[in-house]
Amino acid sequence: MTETAVKEQMDYNRQLEGKRALISTGGRGIGKAIALLFARQGATVYVGSRNREALKAAMEEIRAVSPLSRGYALDLSRADETERVCDEILRDAGGIDVLVNTVGVNHKGAAHEWTDEVMARLWETNFASGMRLARKVLPGMIERGRGSIVNISSIHSEFTMPGYTMYAATKGALNAAARVMALDYADRGIRVNTICPGLIMSDVMMDEVASYPEGPERDAFLKLLDGMQPLPPGQMEDIANAALFLAGDMSKYVTGQTIFVDGGASVKAHP
Repeated sequence: MTETAVKEQMDYNRQLEGKRALISTGGRGIGKAIALLFARQGATVYVGSRNREALKAAMEEIRAVSPLSRGYALDLSRADETERVCDEILRDAGGIDVLVNTVGVNHKGAAHEWTDEVMARLWETNFASGMRLARKVLPGMIERGRGSIVNISSIHSEFTMPGYTMYAATKGALNAAARVMALDYADRGIRVNTICPGLIMSDVMMDEVASYPEGPERDAFLKLLDGMQPLPPGQMEDIANAALFLAGDMSKYVTGQTIFVDGGASVKAHP
């Protein structure tokens, strides 16, 4: 192997060294796992969350490995707040190299039960907020000729169950928009990809597990979760690892893709 070829090999340690990453919501859950992994891989992360206490605790962990990282109180259901806080982040960071849209809220119910207020909240939070953030960070990415946008969608965007009308719709819109954006910005050096998690034992899921009394009820629920996919239920780190792959140079030839990180659930025929 020539000396030039050796120099051109990628360094997979601290893959995001010097990168500035915006994680739209990372006070807890999958977003926090992504923010922590990115920080450990050399990125300065800028993290939003509407839960101020969770954000404060998360940033203590993140700044222990990435001292320049910062957290921001941010309610992504409010368009004006999303725009204002993103402007603040861009001023503080001087630009964003990686955007990860992590937010996802749900409200179960059949279509005839949805109110305009609930529909608007899910649309703004799950879809429009990500488009607003992308609109803000893209000019800088275009100017620098590089960037990566990673959307955290959901298996429900393609394979769902009763009662998930608006959640599935908003996440499906996110998938579709990412495919078009990948085409729009490929010649600018910007890649856009989507991760669809399946069952992940996130903070939210663990809250749901804890809502069942200890004993037969909780055991039955956990058994149900175990049987939803061929592999055991996923961990938050599984999604963070996929996000790291898409954010860094290991995936420099990957754009416009929707990647299911679901333990095989999307290929299993359920009874």
